[in-house]
Amino acid sequence: MRKATLILALICSVFAIILAILPLYKLAFIPAILALVFGIISFIKSRKNNQSTHVIQVAFLLVIITLALSTYKTLFTVQEIGDVEELEQRDKENEEKALEELEDLDLDISIE
Repeated sequence: MRKATLILALICSVFAIILAILPLYKLAFIPAILALVFGIISFIKSRKNNQSTHVIQVAFLLVIITLALSTYKTLFTVQEIGDVEELEQRDKENEEKALEELEDLDLDISIE
């Protein structure tokens, strides 16, 4: 049971740190919390059997880094939307250009 929870804690913590680095940083909280839960279970089992807890501490360190990075990105990342009017103007211009190109085409379609 200890090894299984330890492996799950490590896998979840590595997956969480990968998500925290990517633009999907808001999803990193889920595997980080799972890694924390599995790590606590593994830590309790290790302390009960007087076994080493170094690997569990690494998993906890990764979880702390993940939570810090994801929280920082969530709080301080500003997503700006460009000038909507400018985008609409470009869209109209592109549509007009496309219509002009279609009108300039000389199509000869014959159905036999």
